[in-house]
Amino acid sequence: MEKYQKIYSDLLKALQDNVYQPGDYLPSDGQLVIRYQVSRETVRKAVKTLANDGYVQRLPGRGSVVLDRKHFVFPVSTLESYREMVAQAHLDASNDVIVIKQNVPVPEKITGGDSPVLSTLVVRRRWVDGEEMVLDYDYINQAVIDHVPHTAAKNSLFDYFENQLGLQIDYAVKRMTVEKGNVEDRQLLHIDEGMSMVVIRSETRLSDNRILSYTESRHRADRFTSVEFARRHK
Repeated sequence: MEKYQKIYSDLLKALQDNVYQPGDYLPSDGQLVIRYQVSRETVRKAVKTLANDGYVQRLPGRGSVVLDRKHFVFPVSTLESYREMVAQAHLDASNDVIVIKQNVPVPEKITGGDSPVLSTLVVRRRWVDGEEMVLDYDYINQAVIDHVPHTAAKNSLFDYFENQLGLQIDYAVKRMTVEKGNVEDRQLLHIDEGMSMVVIRSETRLSDNRILSYTESRHRADRFTSVEFARRHK
């Protein structure tokens, strides 16, 4: 185990044991350097890994603040499956398959006005730490995949596509908006009428540029966090 991994492991255990609560600050980089007798760069790597995994946020000049783990940290700029995201964040998560229905036209609000695509609609409800957090509407292109098993929808569609069907997923284009919750949001997520939803609509393509799927992912706004890194180019 590398030195930064040891520091990461120790801090992660402290977070899981509630030594540090949401809103608390971790020991400073300087304090961790003294505690572990390592370089500042090693400490920064350990804490940066915690930040990447959604446990803390680095605030320049202030330190590393502990995040509320009930917030679902969604990586908008990367292409990952739900299972991959929750595994990296070490969340207690599961999902319900609400419906699988064939021969469903993809709504124009999702395709952006492109030619209609006939799909298999998979609707899933995501649970995180015992709360209903997300509704996913996946429209799987029937010209590419003519059948979606319930077990694949329950476990991981990406795993089914890549490891069982041998498809190569290349990229996705995502659009994010904030919208008022609809009737289905309120019924399935048990939220109040005034709750807003963070809605991410995406188009996923294969390496040969065929459309694999369209997705509408609807997140409770009070439990949504998106953490990204951006550098200004000069």
